[in-house]
Amino acid sequence: MPVKAQNPGSAQSVILNPINITATRSERSPEQIPNSVTQITRTPQQNFQPGATLDEFARGTPGVFFQNQFNFTQDLHIAIRGFGARSPFGVRGIQMRVDGIPATLPDGQTQLDSIDPSLIERMDILRGPSASLYGNASGGMIDITTREAPPEKFVIMPRQVFGQYGYLKSELFMGGRSGNFGYSIFGSHLQQDGWRDQSAMQNTLFQTKLNFKISDDSDLMLVLREFYSPLSKDPGALTGAEVQADPRQASARNVQFNAGEEIRQEELGVRFRNRFAAGKELTATTYLLHRDFQSRQQFFDGGQVQFDRWVGGLMMQFVNDHMLFNRPNRFLIGVDYGIQNDDRQRFNNNFGVRGALNLSQTERVQSTGPFFRNEWRVADKLDVVFGGRWDWLRYEVKDQFKSDGNQSGARTVSQASGTAGLVYHVTSQQQIYAHTASVFEAPTTTELINNPAGKGGFNPNLNAQTSLSNELGFRGNTAGFQYDTAVFFIRTWNEITPFELASSPGRAFFRNAGQSHRVGVETRLATPEWKGLRGEVSYTFSDFEFEKYTANDTNLKGNIFPGIPRHRWEGLLRYAHPFGFFGQLHVHRVGEFFVNDTNSATNPAYTLGQLLLGWEKKYHGIDGSVFFGVNNLFDAQYNANTRINAALGRYYEPGPPLNVFGGVRVRVVVF
Repeated sequence: MPVKAQNPGSAQSVILNPINITATRSERSPEQIPNSVTQITRTPQQNFQPGATLDEFARGTPGVFFQNQFNFTQDLHIAIRGFGARSPFGVRGIQMRVDGIPATLPDGQTQLDSIDPSLIERMDILRGPSASLYGNASGGMIDITTREAPPEKFVIMPRQVFGQYGYLKSELFMGGRSGNFGYSIFGSHLQQDGWRDQSAMQNTLFQTKLNFKISDDSDLMLVLREFYSPLSKDPGALTGAEVQADPRQASARNVQFNAGEEIRQEELGVRFRNRFAAGKELTATTYLLHRDFQSRQQFFDGGQVQFDRWVGGLMMQFVNDHMLFNRPNRFLIGVDYGIQNDDRQRFNNNFGVRGALNLSQTERVQSTGPFFRNEWRVADKLDVVFGGRWDWLRYEVKDQFKSDGNQSGARTVSQASGTAGLVYHVTSQQQIYAHTASVFEAPTTTELINNPAGKGGFNPNLNAQTSLSNELGFRGNTAGFQYDTAVFFIRTWNEITPFELASSPGRAFFRNAGQSHRVGVETRLATPEWKGLRGEVSYTFSDFEFEKYTANDTNLKGNIFPGIPRHRWEGLLRYAHPFGFFGQLHVHRVGEFFVNDTNSATNPAYTLGQLLLGWEKKYHGIDGSVFFGVNNLFDAQYNANTRINAALGRYYEPGPPLNVFGGVRVRVVVF
């Protein structure tokens, strides 16, 4: 049966062949999943975005909060129901996969710099714990599928975007199919001067994706991706007074120490699937990643970092569809193995010039996780799902800089995770679901080695956090109106929170808070299309607070969890004319939120808007479009990013005022 693809980033509903959710490790209809899930598919409107960060693709998703779209050194921040809010850079507490290949490292951290939003074909977001499927750091799950080979013999599609503050994005997509072989090739170059001082950046991305249909029952996919960023400067965070005086300024220390980074990364992934019998499928995936990283941070002692990282892994899973007591049943079993090896050095930062060696060590993480999941239609209107996983993580550090003593050591973390859920089908288009799950987050290597004692090795006082999540939801589609509401309660023990020291401002350290709870409501409503007009609105309520937490001899019980707004609204209105003209308005309201554990400083509420206008024309095998956009339509003064528990009150990274962009796109097809 055809389904309507829901797209929070656009106001278009397109009738498609069935597109199933893959974030549950086997293809399932969204109606069969006892989780809050958002499925986003590429629509023409994504082609008219700037193409800078992947939040452009996922706007409007309730429960998912994005920050830091303009500081490419610190990377985009993502929080799902509070998981990931602690991250000072990159993504923590959330699993991410691209074409079925882990983007999340064995230690639980994810870098998003090598994921271009213009390359995304589909995104599935599980809003809630999924550790029984993915293990460590699975407070949420984002499963990305990059653009597949087009059905035609050959397609070429260049795109060019221009914008204020030196923004320039050049893209080229090519692909096609011939018999049992399909391919897609994508390349992009992004550069900008940035609105703030000390925020210029450049990067180049290349991806090749090959698909081979070996037989009627088996296929092979190969993905090769290379990312290079020779320039990414960090303007740093400001105090509230500095923001008021001049929001464009960079932190004086960031300028003084020339804060920034350079990255080169190569990735290779291979997936083989074999449907060797009716209802039986075996999948094997292997991957290899190499990352060469160098950074300059805004302090002297160990302020320059470089590491050479190698990551590899192997995943095996088997899916068996069969009848159990004359009812359809799916059983899934598998195992994941990953290994990460970082050869890391720290040098003193003499105002941007590399100084003496401060630290040299090799860090290794190995993870192994066997898992199972069972999905059973126990009655005509009732599905039951349950599953479990056991994870074993081994951290090892070998100290190669022993002038301050030998800091070599090892730690082992092992944890069981479980899940159980129900889906009751009220009608064929409406479901009530309930879900309970446990999840754990082991500290990442970066969090462990940032030892506030000033030594190498691992921080012995930092432990894994664990959570138990319960949620109840209702979703449906009535007369073209799509709606989804979920209520959840999460209790967390040993919450990992960041903090800074005045002696090393900008460098994050981590500690365990005692206990916290999170209560939230997520809801979304989208209208059917009427004469080219369609709209949608979403709302997220987050009541997160500490139940037990003492820091620096201060009792913080009852304090609000920092980094997450209590209220957040998004709305979108779109109009498409049959002659090819279109317009789209997106509005995002973020409520006030605290930026430290003591609740002594807040980030003010703000409202952002984006306006898109354009025209698209098709003629035989060629179609083209021109588009124009306005970001921060209401010219709000706001902070695009906040640094939790920052030292010296430097919490805020201001976002740019009203700014414009525009571009052209051409698509040429050879049948």
